[in-house]
Amino acid sequence: MINLRSTPIPFFLLLFLCFRQIAFAQEPTSNAKIIAQYDSVRTVAPREKIYVHLDKAIFAPQDTLWFKAYLVDATTNVFSKVSGLIYFDMFDANGTLIETICVPTAMGVAWGGIALKPDAYKAGSYTFRAYTNWMQNFGDAYIFKKEIKILDFIKDENVYQLDKKPLPTPRKISARTIEKSKDIDIQFLPEGGNWKADRMQKMAFKAVNYAGKGIEVTGEIFDSKQNKILDFKSNNKGMGYFMMVPILNEAYTATINSTEITKTQNLPKLASSGAFLQVNNSYGSDGLAINVDSDLPEQEITMIGQSKGVACFTAKFISGKKYKTVYVPKSLFPRGICQILLMDGKNRVLNERNFFINRSQDLIIQPSTSTSVYGLRDSICVNIQASDFEKKPISGTFSVAVTDDNQIQKDSLNDNNILSHLLLASDLKGEIESPGYYFNHFDEQKHNDLEALVLTQGWIKYNWELDKRPLFKAEKEFTISGRVTNITNKPAINGQILLLGMKKPISIMETRTDSNGVFIFRDFPVLDSAAFVVQAKNAKGKVGTLGIELNEFQSAPFLMTAKNNLTNYEETLDSISKQFIAAKNEEYEASFKSGIILREVKITGKKTIKGSKNLNGDGNADITLTEKDLDKVAKKTLGDVLKENIKGLHESVKPKTGFQLYKVNGSIFKMIIDGVEVDYFFTNFDPTSKTEYLQFIKSYFDYYNAEDIKGIEIMTSGKNVNNYIKQYEDPFTVETYVFVEVTTRTGSGPFLRKSSNMFKYNPPAYGDNKEFYSPKYTDQNKGNKKPDYRSTIYWNPHILTNEKGIANFSFFSADKKGFYTVWIEGSDMNGNFGMKALKLEVK
Repeated sequence: MINLRSTPIPFFLLLFLCFRQIAFAQEPTSNAKIIAQYDSVRTVAPREKIYVHLDKAIFAPQDTLWFKAYLVDATTNVFSKVSGLIYFDMFDANGTLIETICVPTAMGVAWGGIALKPDAYKAGSYTFRAYTNWMQNFGDAYIFKKEIKILDFIKDENVYQLDKKPLPTPRKISARTIEKSKDIDIQFLPEGGNWKADRMQKMAFKAVNYAGKGIEVTGEIFDSKQNKILDFKSNNKGMGYFMMVPILNEAYTATINSTEITKTQNLPKLASSGAFLQVNNSYGSDGLAINVDSDLPEQEITMIGQSKGVACFTAKFISGKKYKTVYVPKSLFPRGICQILLMDGKNRVLNERNFFINRSQDLIIQPSTSTSVYGLRDSICVNIQASDFEKKPISGTFSVAVTDDNQIQKDSLNDNNILSHLLLASDLKGEIESPGYYFNHFDEQKHNDLEALVLTQGWIKYNWELDKRPLFKAEKEFTISGRVTNITNKPAINGQILLLGMKKPISIMETRTDSNGVFIFRDFPVLDSAAFVVQAKNAKGKVGTLGIELNEFQSAPFLMTAKNNLTNYEETLDSISKQFIAAKNEEYEASFKSGIILREVKITGKKTIKGSKNLNGDGNADITLTEKDLDKVAKKTLGDVLKENIKGLHESVKPKTGFQLYKVNGSIFKMIIDGVEVDYFFTNFDPTSKTEYLQFIKSYFDYYNAEDIKGIEIMTSGKNVNNYIKQYEDPFTVETYVFVEVTTRTGSGPFLRKSSNMFKYNPPAYGDNKEFYSPKYTDQNKGNKKPDYRSTIYWNPHILTNEKGIANFSFFSADKKGFYTVWIEGSDMNGNFGMKALKLEVK
C-alpha cells in the first residue's frame, strides 16, 4: 500500500511522487500529459456557474421579481472573466418564452427586476432562468433555474380575492392508476458502477414516490434461499447505503417497505471480473483510502482524482496484479463535488466514484440589531460584520431580502442558497431536495447523507473535445453586429452602417464594415425595451442592392419537465400561500374602506387591437378600425382605407419649401407601422425633388392591403396626439399633427421588399434601472391610513462591506404583526461565499 499523507510538499512534486510510487517505472511525461490535457480543456472551454438570489418565490399580480446574480468561474469560484452579460428568461408552464432581459455584470455580479405585468403574466407557474451566452455551449446543466408562482386572484369591487371559480371537474381516475400512484421506484447502485463478488462493498440506493420525490423506506436483503442477509433503512429523502460481501453465483433480492406499499426487487447482477473501485471517505479523516481491484488482462490502468475540471492527482498501475490501496490526502482536492476515475489504456472510463470534500471555509456573516422586537412602521437598522473562515474582516458584496413570514415561507435550514448551489447543486444532475440541509451545522450525519446523495446522483462532466469549436461566443459587453452583402452575396466592404434608436431621445450611431462586410456597434448605455433600425449603404453612401444579416441572440432551448398526470388538474395552495392571498385581500379592503383607491370605473365600447403599439394604451384612439372592419374591405389598399376613413386626408404642399406631403385638413399626416415611424426610412436622394417624400408615403399606401392589417388607430384630438408628439416630434413645435398607428398581421414593421438594406432589431432589454421602493415613515406620515402589507419588506442587492468587514442597512416595518426573515448572502467574488438568516419580531 502506498501512503501519500498531507505534508508541506509542493503540489506538483506531490503529483510526481504519487506517479513514481504507483506507476511502476512509467515515464513521468505521461502523467504530465494528463494534467496538460485537463489544463487545455479549462483554457479552451472554461466553465461558468451562476447563482441568483431572488427576493421570494411567490408573487401577486403586478409584483416585481427582484434578483441578484453571482457569476463565477466554475473551477475556482472567483468571479468569471469569461462573460460580461447575463440573460434572464421567464417561461410559462407551457414552455412559452414570456420575456428575456440582458444585464451587464461588474466583477461577476448583476442585479435588477422583472415587472410581472398582468397582460403578460397570468396566474400560474413560471420558470425563471439565468445564464450567459457562453454557457449554452455546455447544454442545459449549467443554466440556473427557479420555479416561481403568481397566485390566482380576481378583482371584485377593488378587492383582490382567491379566485373562486370552480375547479375543473376531476377526471375519473381508474383504480389501476390510483394503485400505481402508491408505487415506489427504487434504484440500487453499487459503488464505482460494478458489484464485485467476494469483496466488502458499498451499495447505495434511492427511493422515490410517484411524484419523483424521495420517500423514506426500510427493507431487508435476502439471498436465493430466502436467508436474510441484512436490514437497511433510508434517510427521510429516500437515500442510503449498506455494506455487504456478495457471494459469486448468488442472486439477491430486496424487500422494500413504505407507509403504503411493500415490494420486492432484484439487486444488480454480480460481476466475476473487471475493474472495481472503492473510496473510503470517512468523516473527520484527513485522507481518502482508495481500493482498486482489477483482474482485467494485463494492461495499464489510469487513476485520476479530479474536481470541476482540474486533475488533482493521477496514478498509473498495471492490472491483473494484487489488490491495491492508495491513501490520498483530502487537501489535494478543493471543497465540493470530486471524483475518482479509473480508465483503461484507450481512455475509456471503467469506474467512477463521486464524493464530497467539505471544509469550514464559509464567509462568516454576523447580522445584529439593537433589539429583536419592533413595532408597526418602526425603523429597523441591521449591522453586518463579515469575515472569512479565519475570522479576518473581509470586503464583499451582499444581497438582502427581508420578507414577512405571514406571507412568504423561507426555510433557512433547507432552502437552496449560494453555498448549496455553487458547491453542490450546480455539479450534480437532477433535483436535490432540501439542498441547504447539507450545509447547516455540518456533522457526521450530514456527511453520511451527502455520501448517499453523491452515490446516487450523477455528476456534471467538464470534459471537452479539444478540436470541437464552441458554437456560442463569450460576450464581454452588449453589442449589435452583423454582415452586409451585395446582390451577388459578396461582402460589402467599407459600407456605411447606421443604427437608429427608436426611443426618445433618438440616438444615431455610425460605423463601417470591414473587409468581410462585418460591422459591430459597442458602448451602449443602459437600454430598457429598446428597438433599433439598422440601415446599410455602400461605400459611396448609396442604398444599392444590399442585404443585412444580423447576429440575433437566441434564448437557450427550454426543456420541459414531465409532470405527474394524476394531480396536475388541480392546484393546491399551501397555508402560507393562503395567508399571502388573505393579506392582499385585507390590504385592498382597507384601502377601499378608507377611500384611498377609487371604485373601479368600467369603460365599455372601446375597440382594441391585439398587439398594437398605441402610445395611449389599448383602445385610446379617435377612430379605430378592427380586424373585423378591415375584413369587409380585404382587397382595398391601405391608402384607400385611410382616405375613406379620415376626412380631409389630401396631398398638400409645405409653405416656403414647396415639398409635397399628406395633410389632414391643416394638420401634418404621420404614419406609424408596428410601433415604428415610417419617416425613419426616408432617404432624400434628390434634394431638388419636391415629390420624393410624397411618393415615399404612397409606396406604403400601395404596398399594404387591408387583409395584411390587424387594425388601424387614428389619433386626431390633442389628448391622443400629445404622446406621439413627445415620442416622434419636437414637443415645442407649433405644427399640428394627425397620427395613424397601423398594426400589421406579421408585426414586422414598415419594411418593404425593396428596402432590404434595412433591418428592425428588437434585442433583449439591456440593463435595468429599476429600484425597490421601501417607504420611509416619519412623525408626519406614520399615521396615514394607506395600508402597508408588503410581502417583501426590503430588498437591497448591493450591500458592500468595507475593509473592516462592516456594512449596515435600514428599513421600516409594515402593518402586519408577526415575524420577518432577514436573508443575507453574498461573496467576496474571490472564491468565498456565505449565507445567514435572522429572525425579527414585529408586535
